[in-house]
Amino acid sequence: MKELDLNYQIMIEDVQEAINYEAQFKSKEDTSYFESYHTWEEVQKYIEDLAAEFPSHASVSTIGNTYQGRPIKIIKIQKDPSKPKKTIWIDGGLHAREWIAVPTVSYIADTVLRTYGTAAGTNSSTFLLDNFDLYVAPILNVDGYEYTWNGDRMWRKTRSPNAKSPCVGTDPNRNWNFHWGEAGSSTQACSDSYQGPSPASEVEVQTIQSYLCGLKDTLVGYINFHAYSQLWMSPWGYTDALPADYADQNGLSAAAVAALKSVHGTVYDYGTISNTIYPASGSSADYTYGVCGVKYSYGVELRDTGKYGFLLPPNQIIPSGEETYAAIIAMAKYIDEHP
Repeated sequence: MKELDLNYQIMIEDVQEAINYEAQFKSKEDTSYFESYHTWEEVQKYIEDLAAEFPSHASVSTIGNTYQGRPIKIIKIQKDPSKPKKTIWIDGGLHAREWIAVPTVSYIADTVLRTYGTAAGTNSSTFLLDNFDLYVAPILNVDGYEYTWNGDRMWRKTRSPNAKSPCVGTDPNRNWNFHWGEAGSSTQACSDSYQGPSPASEVEVQTIQSYLCGLKDTLVGYINFHAYSQLWMSPWGYTDALPADYADQNGLSAAAVAALKSVHGTVYDYGTISNTIYPASGSSADYTYGVCGVKYSYGVELRDTGKYGFLLPPNQIIPSGEETYAAIIAMAKYIDEHP
């Protein structure tokens, strides 16, 4: 790069060393659940155990299976399951290597259930469940996530094969059936942003699309969590044009990042996907807004801004969960006031 006279900055001196450091904290039995990262089996067992601990307010469902046959599970959190309310959905693990998204959304589920009806939850979890149902999907791309544990830690895509190519996988956040194959996606199977051979070619995307739009009569909020960059982003991703609901969407973003900052001082930028990070067509947030009609649809990039990147140390899991929980409560309050 020096020979080409390019400006550059080294963010991580030794990526392998960072991976090795992170590996010390994988699923250690002598730490609390949120002090280490966990395999997909451990994550799914955790939400099943959580639902069993709070059977009046939580249940776990399998909404489909991955290409390799692993279950995609969600935990539904409700004040009264017999009386469905407006629904907020949050998920993680769509991009496999972005580990921090998985415990962050799990932490939110855990906190809502443990504080509902208590003094600590008066203006947060109690408000949330008195007015909304919360659906949490910790890992959408289960095959890819498994591969980051037992193959390539930096893997991003799904694990389905590609015809006439030795390269495996499709970017599951460029594969949704809305403005598929436009700006910010690749037609090259070896690219990390490969859009797939056709819209919703990935069984994981098919499953999630169908489930989310099946909720569209009640679904009022959607967040697809990623990492990293500290960005809270609304549609559109496929174009830099602003959508009709931009004022409300951006107002919620402002409220969410203010609440998030109030916890640990973490600063997030916000705006539309295309104008804030880069064009990205065929994305989840564009689909839930453009097809399912969910006005408050977002793609959120969690900690950090590049020092550790995808290898965020486990000691940041709880702070990430705490501040993002505050943002979710702010989101719920904003939607309640601006339906």
